[in-house]
Amino acid sequence: MKNHKLIYRYFTSAFLTGILLIYGCNSRPGKALQPGELLKTEVSIGGMTCTGCEQTIMKSVGKMEGIASVTASFASGKALVEFYPSVTDTAKIRGAITGSGYTVTGFSKIDTINATPR
Repeated sequence: MKNHKLIYRYFTSAFLTGILLIYGCNSRPGKALQPGELLKTEVSIGGMTCTGCEQTIMKSVGKMEGIASVTASFASGKALVEFYPSVTDTAKIRGAITGSGYTVTGFSKIDTINATPR
């Protein structure tokens, strides 16, 4: 009887851990709207030569906590980033871009949006 309880506890624990891993890893912090300011900025980027470069920038910046959206264009050499300044900042965005092998030549603030929670 004692072994059955131990086995039951083990499988229950493993099941709950699996559920937490599956759903916890898929929820990305900073993706849902949070109360406060949402800043929209244009980032001038050097070194982008193709759509693959655009995808690399969008992936590296987009996975950061506090990023609401990111689009990049190799043709213009710019990325448009919406982010929560209470969670991240332009220094971290610059780090993600330079860490991907590109250079950041400047930031231009475009807009401030008051975000409301969903």
